[in-house]
Amino acid sequence: MFGYITVNSAALSDEEKARYRTYYCGLCRALHKSYGTLSRLTLSNDMTFLGLTLSSLYEPNELRNAGICPVHPVRKQAYLKSAALDYAADMNILLSWYVTQDHLLDDHSANAGLMARRLKPHYEALKQRYPDKCRQIETCLERIHVLEAQSTVQLDALCQLSGRILGEVFCWKDDAWADALRCIGEALGGFIYLVDAMDDFDQDQRRKRFNPLTELHGREDYFETLRQSLTLMAAQAAEAVESLPLEQDLSLIRNVVYSGIWVRYEQLLAKSQKKEKKE
Repeated sequence: MFGYITVNSAALSDEEKARYRTYYCGLCRALHKSYGTLSRLTLSNDMTFLGLTLSSLYEPNELRNAGICPVHPVRKQAYLKSAALDYAADMNILLSWYVTQDHLLDDHSANAGLMARRLKPHYEALKQRYPDKCRQIETCLERIHVLEAQSTVQLDALCQLSGRILGEVFCWKDDAWADALRCIGEALGGFIYLVDAMDDFDQDQRRKRFNPLTELHGREDYFETLRQSLTLMAAQAAEAVESLPLEQDLSLIRNVVYSGIWVRYEQLLAKSQKKEKKE
């Protein structure tokens, strides 16, 4: 679920890279402050983008600071503190809990079990703080599990349900911007579901696990068919972004939506083409 909503670093200036890093480090600091050192292992670019987008839209008070950390023990790293990043940290932990539950269901991973035990108290607290979000997310996850267990794969429905999960996460406040934010999350959530399925395909085949792309994978137009679906979802996310009155860090947000989310897809495509040439 994590790791696909990221920047395309090659298209950023040094100044933009440094600015993005302040959000990434800010989210890491927010996780540590609220959930302890181990929570930093769950840090994701996806929720960094959430913090970046919400900060641009709502412009909460930001405190810029710098400090050392376990990853950077010598040179101080600049970071931001804000209510938007605190919320992104909450959602980072909440989604991490659901991911560990999914891993436990799929392969009974010992590491996932350990992480689940560490995250459970935080999940219980977040469920009290965000009961409606948790209820909506868990309803979607239950429906996903039902559909994945069926013999006929309903790919569009699976993408939509995955999208609704991220849509709930992106909707910070019940206000005039809620619909557009939910639309961004829903489009990106569906995008993530497809790319994640592509990414996991070979491993799922080896372990004989469900993958929603199994029927599609053997077709000659496999990557082109996926690109068409991904392009539609990326366009929906971009349209929703452009509908919002964003000014702060807009170049970074556009970099992610128009370019960064495609990075992993292009890597998978290149890997597949290289494999075909060898064969």
